[in-house]
Amino acid sequence: MLIFPPVRIAAMYEKMCCMPMGISYIASYIRDRYEVKILDSVAEGYEEERWLSDNYFEYGLSVEEIVKRVEEFGADVVGVSCLFSSQFLVVRDIVNEVKRRFPEVITVIGGTHPSFLPEDSFGRIEGLDFVVLHEGEESFLRLLDSLVRGYGWEEIDGLAWREDGGVRVNEKRSWIRDLDDLPFPARDLLPMERYFEINIPFMFFSRSSRNISFITSRGCPYRCRFCSSCYHWGRRIRYRSVESVLEELEELVVRYGIEEVKFEDDNLMANVGRAKEIFRGMIDRGLKLHWNMPNGVMIKALDDDELLGLMRDSGCYEVILAFESGDQYVVDHIIRKPLDLEKARGIVRKVKGYGIDAHAFFIVGFPGERMEQIERTFEYARSLDLDKAYFFIFNPLPGSELYDECIEKGLFKQEDLYIENYSMMGITTEEFEPSILRRLIHKNYWYFNFRQLFFDPKKFFTKYGRKLYRKETIKGLARIARNLMRIYLGI
Repeated sequence: MLIFPPVRIAAMYEKMCCMPMGISYIASYIRDRYEVKILDSVAEGYEEERWLSDNYFEYGLSVEEIVKRVEEFGADVVGVSCLFSSQFLVVRDIVNEVKRRFPEVITVIGGTHPSFLPEDSFGRIEGLDFVVLHEGEESFLRLLDSLVRGYGWEEIDGLAWREDGGVRVNEKRSWIRDLDDLPFPARDLLPMERYFEINIPFMFFSRSSRNISFITSRGCPYRCRFCSSCYHWGRRIRYRSVESVLEELEELVVRYGIEEVKFEDDNLMANVGRAKEIFRGMIDRGLKLHWNMPNGVMIKALDDDELLGLMRDSGCYEVILAFESGDQYVVDHIIRKPLDLEKARGIVRKVKGYGIDAHAFFIVGFPGERMEQIERTFEYARSLDLDKAYFFIFNPLPGSELYDECIEKGLFKQEDLYIENYSMMGITTEEFEPSILRRLIHKNYWYFNFRQLFFDPKKFFTKYGRKLYRKETIKGLARIARNLMRIYLGI
């Protein structure tokens, strides 16, 4: 059984419910050899909420219900996904309870957090047997084969386990060269209609409730210092063939009635020629899909009129521009992102000129950043013709260069990954402390969320109207409003 665990978030954030692609790919890769079941605790228990404090809650199936499902399936091996550090404690509880109830069951975890902190993961999860590091399909299949034989996991690339009172880690050395060798994700093992019913995808918005997450590549050649993706998926981009991408898109339309695709690649536009081929193929095949890129897009790649025209004509209605900072010094020297902010102004105008909405990501509170640079980020965001902007407090991500720097400088402790409000914690320096940044973020977040109501009310209600009629949206907004009152009024 492969499990996507419940999610723990701060009260001011909206809940999401996305198809778990990682375990869906693993399930498809092993299903010819092993009986496999996927349990998405979030989709199946989306309405279940457990408050951990006034400002923090968990949603999804309870640990008790998850263990009950493990028993009903009769699992010999239980694998639990741990994408984010904020999920680690509930992953710990699931693994330990499975092992307590069924000592003979082999327990495995994978995902970003344990991939970078395997020794720490074993130290905190008594019932854990194995950690699969980084890209998991080949390593997990080889692990299952070795368990059948009773030996051989010592030779598996990208695997960690307990040995001689310690932890042995076989670092990840090889990656799947040809992504076309991977079967399509095992979506038939997931409650697909449930995702369409809930319709709160990654970054919240959709044109159609029948939307789905999708990737066409893995890996990243860039080394932005706040990000761990290039280390998790490898520093060489590996592409699926254009034909494979289009075949899967056609299958999604025919089999599931998909009307919208969420391209979640880290670098969909890194190869502009390939991207154009995909979009031309979508047009030529008459797929008539809406699509966007909720994970962000390389801004400089959009300085191409032919590309933008093909994006629009193939159904792109929105891009999220990954600025990260509005101060060029921070971009160049602190996060080291290949981006010219002045040129980016013209690219935003160009994107808007093709009728595509422009959203943006910004992060404040990097180590070494000054308050005037943080203010400059907000000023830069306000100076652009953006439809929406998302502001985040910098949190050190395990595996990133800035995580190591924060640990070395004493700005952050590994133990901080496991405290309740890690997702909103930030770091404290001589220049700023997180409560100041939170106030600035809230102020600018609401400015961007509601200015469209006054300047373009038709567009505002077209975008948000359908969401506002949903009971879950109203409940979420009330929760966020209460949390903001606590922050600002101390009630």
